Amino acid sequence: MRLIFCNIAWLDYYKGIFAGVDEPVGGGDYVKKTGDAHEKYNFEAVEIYGDTERYCLGFVETKTTKKSRNQLHIEKIRGCESLSNEDMVEDVLVIYCAKHPAHNFTTVVGWYKHATVYRYYQQMEFPSSIPEETEAYIQEYNAIAKAKDCVLLPRRERSLYSKWSIPKRSSGAKYGFGQSNIWFAQEENELLEKFLDQLITRINEYDGDNWLNDYPVIH
Repeated sequence: MRLIFCNIAWLDYYKGIFAGVDEPVGGGDYVKKTGDAHEKYNFEAVEIYGDTERYCLGFVETKTTKKSRNQLHIEKIRGCESLSNEDMVEDVLVIYCAKHPAHNFTTVVGWYKHATVYRYYQQMEFPSSIPEETEAYIQEYNAIAKAKDCVLLPRRERSLYSKWSIPKRSSGAKYGFGQSNIWFAQEENELLEKFLDQLITRINEYDGDNWLNDYPVIH
């Protein structure tokens, strides 16, 4: 199966940033310095292409230099080794993860099934959600999927360590996230294959609540 793991900042709903209610936690220096996160809309289902089908636009930060942002190496995705000259790949399971703000582990927050993943950032323009602002909002993304194929786990569900935790190699695991925000799960060992089989089964069998259409309560 084509799949990638993407490490992003933690939000409860990923429908934008709501001061004092749903603000990004983790996610690196950019989030710390600005209080913003490009992934803040990763689970906002929107209508595009002029039809009623809704989509989610997913962002994960690739490594950057002072001059440019690096590409997402889609040829490192399992089964895509021959796509080094392609700019996109279809039918990928994108698993979004974040460090739990209350517990010291990285957990799955949600996923896109049958996603299209891009080597370089794409952009889509949306009208500003603030009435007094006329400037459009430009959303960057490097994955897109139909909303019906996307799941955002409830906060309580994400807290289940034995079910959704994702290893980090810095903690001594033989597989898992390294320093990059993207993990292609390329390590060749039996423990990884067992882990992936179990995780993919949990994803495919998940029938609990989906916060994709839920928003934070603003008082």
